[in-house]
Amino acid sequence: MDRLARFMIAKRWWVVAAWIAFVVITNAISQGLGGASYKDEFKLPHTETQTVSDLLSKAGQNNQNGIDGIMVVHSKTGSVATPPAGVVAALQGQCAAGSKVVTIGTPWGSIDCATNGGKLTAEGANPKLLSTKDPSIALVDVTFAGGGQFDQTAITNVYKSLKTLNSASLQVEFTGDGFQQVEPQKGFPPELLGFIAAFIILGLVFRTFGAVALPLASAVVALASGLGVIGILSHAMSVSNVTPELAQLMVIGVGVDYALFIVTRHRKNLLKGMTVDDSIALAVNTSGRAVLFAGTTVCIAMLGLISLGVSFFYGMAIGVAVAVSFTMVASLTLLPALLRFLGLKVLPRKQRAAVRAGTFVPSERVTLWARWSEIVANRKGLLGVVAAAIIVLLAIPFFSIRLGHADQGNDPASTTTRKGYDLIAQGFGVGYNSTLTLVVSGPTAQATATKVAEAVKTVPDVDPASVFALPKPLNSTLTIVNIKSTTAPQDVKTTDLVNNLRKHVLPGLYAGTGDHVYVYGQTAVYTDFSHVLASKMPLFIGAVVLLSFLLLMLAFRSLLVPLTAAVMNLFAAGASFGVIVAIFQWGWGAEALGIGKGGPIEAFAPVLFFAILFGLSMDYQVFLVSRMHEEWIHTGDNRKAISVGQAETGGIITAAAFIMIAVFGGFILGDNRVVKLIGIGLASAIFIDAFILRTILVPALMHLFGKANWYFPKWLDKITPQVSVEPPEPTDEPDHSDPELIRT
Repeated sequence: MDRLARFMIAKRWWVVAAWIAFVVITNAISQGLGGASYKDEFKLPHTETQTVSDLLSKAGQNNQNGIDGIMVVHSKTGSVATPPAGVVAALQGQCAAGSKVVTIGTPWGSIDCATNGGKLTAEGANPKLLSTKDPSIALVDVTFAGGGQFDQTAITNVYKSLKTLNSASLQVEFTGDGFQQVEPQKGFPPELLGFIAAFIILGLVFRTFGAVALPLASAVVALASGLGVIGILSHAMSVSNVTPELAQLMVIGVGVDYALFIVTRHRKNLLKGMTVDDSIALAVNTSGRAVLFAGTTVCIAMLGLISLGVSFFYGMAIGVAVAVSFTMVASLTLLPALLRFLGLKVLPRKQRAAVRAGTFVPSERVTLWARWSEIVANRKGLLGVVAAAIIVLLAIPFFSIRLGHADQGNDPASTTTRKGYDLIAQGFGVGYNSTLTLVVSGPTAQATATKVAEAVKTVPDVDPASVFALPKPLNSTLTIVNIKSTTAPQDVKTTDLVNNLRKHVLPGLYAGTGDHVYVYGQTAVYTDFSHVLASKMPLFIGAVVLLSFLLLMLAFRSLLVPLTAAVMNLFAAGASFGVIVAIFQWGWGAEALGIGKGGPIEAFAPVLFFAILFGLSMDYQVFLVSRMHEEWIHTGDNRKAISVGQAETGGIITAAAFIMIAVFGGFILGDNRVVKLIGIGLASAIFIDAFILRTILVPALMHLFGKANWYFPKWLDKITPQVSVEPPEPTDEPDHSDPELIRT
């Protein structure tokens, strides 16, 4: 690492030029490909969802695997029993090349974009799409091509085309999962707020513009590079629509933090009288190693999502891992080059003068944290109990977590998805926002479908008026029965309905016929998605915890230190999950945050959240314990090692935590509920981790454990590789002959 840093210093002009060229080239290639092409993909092996998807695909009915969006037509002047002027023509126009629309169902007829020239045919009219409660409301069901992949750009283009139907006499709203992300984000960009907050906090910490600008510049370059590569990647594989926002959240947070760790160490070295070049090299060789360790851990954790076997995570995991890796590389290459350009201007004016005069002013923060470290050492039992009690209290809601998929009833009242949702509830009942399809396959599919249609009308939580069997089958062995629930898509009763149909109602209706009836549609898909992830989550979390244990064991040659860290990671996760459940599921303060009335936690959020949290928690654990470990090696005094380690790292950890909290908390201002969930969850997790675990509970426990912290069996020491996270600093006297020391 020392040689790497010195090379970057020597070739600093080339390093900066190379990064600028890389940013320009990657983004130019992405734009040349037509811009990023984000698509959500849901393939769930060994589930009924995947069985039906494969069945439809083999039967040449892959268009039935697309995502649905609902256009709600509301006449302000009367009934819509006949189509309002211009609606049919606008719908038929959506069959144009590139729209990705395959079928459109209306109460006035149906449109199959592959046949009949995309014209409306009365034969396929679905009278169930016209409200009997309020004849001024009708639904238009738009199905997009997909085969498990959903092109958000094409969906947004359809929305932009059809929303022009709005007039003084006609209201058109769009809802359903297909139209979930079609509206541009309003208000202050959350990522910009994160940068502003980071700028302010860094200003308070560093008190000089140069030192403040460098971490932000490093993060910006890493983010621009990462988004460019992710855009290119989106043309080679399916990359979720959530990926760019998640990448921004991660890169801004960890990018500023990684640079903060290195710049802080560099400033500390300069105040000890080191030359600029030696100071940068040592900062990279010490804090840079910890950055490399922490960044690699985040990437490994993100890529571990691929092991879940759910295609939705593949592009997201790779994309975010790529962005974080660029953040790490920029911190180790671009940042040293920029630091060399800045010279002594990385220090405030008074400290520069002190360095030039040969008098070095110690940081006041050391004294503040030294006092706190002594308080923890002297009151370890009491403080440990209080900290543990807070964690347990925060974690209580986690035990009632319900995984699922929040519907559009949680969207802000001003959004088209929420307006459409409310109009459907008004005209049809809230259950019409659900999408449930009974797919009948077999030699007597049509006869079985007729039987099933009559039977399910009496099933609890099925709206009997909604049941509609296709007038003719898709082919000789395949047909569909559409149904709606009486409860909202996110309601636990709707999930119970899916399970009841599959396990109890339907098997008896097709037994002995040679046919089979499957429950499909977006509501059923998310039910299977939740089940798959819930079943794999314990194994995934166990693997992540084991990985953290092994990495820290190698780094610190200890059994108790990594065990403590692993348990602390679980505590932080449990407490922050509890915060998420209280807000997003129980609805505490949900309306004030613009996330509706509360609903289930997105099924993918816990595993994604834990993967991210694992890496971020390792940052703080590594920086805290590495300094303790270094002091332990020098003195053999456990009490002193813990106190000195906390005293010298407490300031930087809390400063880094404030930055991450500000960055992640800024995403509360976004419109996407999932991004808000991740933002609030990570902000609360960082607060808990930095201000309760690393500041109180971890040092208190390590004081209680005493020398047992550093016990490592000799036989294990012999067979495990030697890994140094942060080597001891050199003890040679500083060289005051560097011309940088006298530069103004």
